[in-house]
Amino acid sequence: MASQSTFKRFFNSSIAAKGPKQQSRQLTAGEIALARSVFGDTINLDNIHLKTAWWVLKHYAVSPNGNIYFHPADWVTDFSQCSLSKQSWLIHELTHVWQLQQGLKVIRGAIINRRYDYVLEAGKPFFNYGIEQQARMVQDYFISRHHGHDCRDFEICIPFLGSQTLENTHDSHKSFKV
Repeated sequence: MASQSTFKRFFNSSIAAKGPKQQSRQLTAGEIALARSVFGDTINLDNIHLKTAWWVLKHYAVSPNGNIYFHPADWVTDFSQCSLSKQSWLIHELTHVWQLQQGLKVIRGAIINRRYDYVLEAGKPFFNYGIEQQARMVQDYFISRHHGHDCRDFEICIPFLGSQTLENTHDSHKSFKV
């Protein structure tokens, strides 16, 4: 936990140090509804802030400490009112927040394994995929569900989608290699 607050202090101080005025807001009611449609009650949305930061590259976002940071040019006032692509981007980043809340070392995992592409393998636990692969998988599920596609394979793999409980998957992520 000490390193988590060290990162929080670093990011908060570096944001204040440079760049244009930072924007910050909590999730809108529409964004909360989007998040609940995917994560149910398995994610704590109360203290998540969306922020701009000069150090984030355009068309990227990062979620190192439970907040989501965007380049100022990518600022959105309400993702729930945007395209499916932008909504899925928020879901991807919220997956990283969810991972943090599950105790995963998101920053280290993202540095060590930057792979986004994945192949759903029958029986392979969700936590045995990389950090970015997990987030991409949840993002792909969100898009597939929106289009009315069969999502059973996602629902079997992703622990918060109902076919398995988080309690049954926590043991598998203890051995998760990051």
